[in-house]
Amino acid sequence: MTTAISRRGAVGLGLAALAAPALAQSRNARLVVPYPPGGTTDLTARLIAPKAAEALGVTWVIENRSGANGVVGAESVARSAADGTSLLYSNEVLTVLPFVQRNVPFDLRADFTPVARTVSIPYVLVGGAALEQADLRALLAGLRATPDRFSFAGSSLGSVGQLATAALWQKLGVETTFVSYRGTGPAMNDLVSGAVSLFIAPLGPALPLVRDGRLRAYAVTSARRQRVLPDVPTLAESGFADLVYEGWTGVWGPKGLPAAFVTRANAAVNQAANEPAVAARMADLGLTPLAETAAQFEATIAAEIDRNRALVAAARIQPQ
Repeated sequence: MTTAISRRGAVGLGLAALAAPALAQSRNARLVVPYPPGGTTDLTARLIAPKAAEALGVTWVIENRSGANGVVGAESVARSAADGTSLLYSNEVLTVLPFVQRNVPFDLRADFTPVARTVSIPYVLVGGAALEQADLRALLAGLRATPDRFSFAGSSLGSVGQLATAALWQKLGVETTFVSYRGTGPAMNDLVSGAVSLFIAPLGPALPLVRDGRLRAYAVTSARRQRVLPDVPTLAESGFADLVYEGWTGVWGPKGLPAAFVTRANAAVNQAANEPAVAARMADLGLTPLAETAAQFEATIAAEIDRNRALVAAARIQPQ
């Protein structure tokens, strides 16, 4: 009896010292992906989560909770207890949502704790194979001369592709038709068929279509050329130094997540994202695993919110 009481006392003291992190260790945690299964965000979550959870000694159960461009799932985490048992795995769209979507019910910086940025997602400017412009120089000349002959696809409200398209138009001093789709797949289908002419698209879904000749890659919007498309220039090296747009995914918790838990979870996620088998699978998809501190992630969020606010205002994109 005395031994049992002593153990309970020790456990109680441990819980008092570790608070929420200890609670998170004692049971399953949900990892909310606020999009349907199958997309890049969901895929990278499923690659990273098992090994990250193993390193933490817990089980992360992925919960796809889509709706309202990722708002529904994100809000469910923002309103959860800050004990490590509810985490969000989402993407960069969260940094632009307040400027393009009405009635977003949370503030990204006030209502969440950044844990880790996980994966960088390159984007590529692609066009249908029937376009007469064979390279970026010719395409830019065509856009400047006859912008009404071109149309751009967009995969979702506030996507990297939409922002990069708006920024490119500003640099060229033109405005063409923009067609918004409900996801990358439908946009890519119309691009291949010729219903739209151009798309700043995630590299992963575009790569097989470029390789088999159904699409032409004109430029990447990343800071450096991509290993899988070594002959395709960056927009930055083509005279647009500040046109660097990359998507990314990351993990957040509710506001107030204990610092000790954030440190441990950050290390576990970084380790999982860079585990050789996971990193190799990422490379096949044109993705780059990251390894940043939570503070670096927070700084990225702040910088992108400021940039996106200014870009949306300059492009006169109206909230929907």
